Amino acid sequence: MGLVTVERSGAVALVRYDRGGSANALSAAAMAELIATADSLRADRTVAAVVLTGTPRVFCAGIDLSDPALWGAPGEEQSPAPLAAAEQGKALCEAWAGLPQITVAAVEGAAIGGGAVLAQALDWRVMGRGARMRLPEARLGFNLAWGTLPRLVSLIGPARAKRALFTDMQIDAALAADWGLADAVVDDGAAVAEAMRLAAEAAQVPGPVLRMTKRAIAAQVEAPHLAHADAEQFLLSIWMAQRDKGARA
Repeated sequence: MGLVTVERSGAVALVRYDRGGSANALSAAAMAELIATADSLRADRTVAAVVLTGTPRVFCAGIDLSDPALWGAPGEEQSPAPLAAAEQGKALCEAWAGLPQITVAAVEGAAIGGGAVLAQALDWRVMGRGARMRLPEARLGFNLAWGTLPRLVSLIGPARAKRALFTDMQIDAALAADWGLADAVVDDGAAVAEAMRLAAEAAQVPGPVLRMTKRAIAAQVEAPHLAHADAEQFLLSIWMAQRDKGARA
């Protein structure tokens, strides 16, 4: 433990994720700690809203490509580790998307790959003007895993989802707001304060009403989709890349 801290301000919990100098990338240990934090918050009826943030300079620059727990040992082919990593990432997003409280991501700096995916799993996103999101997975030869594609399409629509995925574009805060990825854009350094303000406002709604209404809204948008197989597709894409690399060697 120690990568995630929780602070309380009335009925609002502020969760900070900070790995120090590693671009705040998501390691296996970090994902486990974030899942455990979400599980703890879910059981706390005194918390009405939750704000999740990274460091003042970066929200999260994606998954940790150097973590063998996620990718397997160097040189290991067809390792089961990437499948476990995809399943853990999906569990991470589901843990945060499934919180009964209102959730707000306070994004400063980069939210790339898994970082952008995690932010999209929350109810609202507040971005500093210099913040940006990027989804490079398709350009890197991977499908968008972690159960994210239905959320992305629900937020910005199919055409914009294709543009974000297939052109590897940098989605700055202004464009994110225009597309519906950001619910508020503030001066750099002010994302946490604005997210806390929004969370405190939502926390004024009586707890049972907030939880029931959030659950009802989720039921309207969570139609059956094909994301259940995305972990297996992710593993297959990695194995195919390894095979192609071996064939060229």
